[in-house]
Amino acid sequence: MHTALEDQERILKELIKTGKKTVFGKEHQFNGINNYAEFSGLVPLRDYEGLKPYIELIKQGKHNILWKGLPIYFAKTSGTTSGAKYIPITKESVDNHFETARNAFFAT
Repeated sequence: MHTALEDQERILKELIKTGKKTVFGKEHQFNGINNYAEFSGLVPLRDYEGLKPYIELIKQGKHNILWKGLPIYFAKTSGTTSGAKYIPITKESVDNHFETARNAFFAT
């Protein structure tokens, strides 16, 4: 608990370091981001529709768009607002997706 802020800053820096090499990172100037304030100033909040052009590039087989390489697969959801959504799943994110689903299941 005493290191929560430091841990979050370290994780953000690790994510930014990896993201610098992606299309999204280049378009959002990840090279100039050193802290959360700079990140929030350069990367606007957006919904799925705001990310859809990037998802479409990934679906076309383009590499290094939102994350390094290509996702191992897409999770398809029916969505509640704008129809089908395709969520890229990477090797790094798969455990997080399963843990989140488990937590949601047991929270009911």
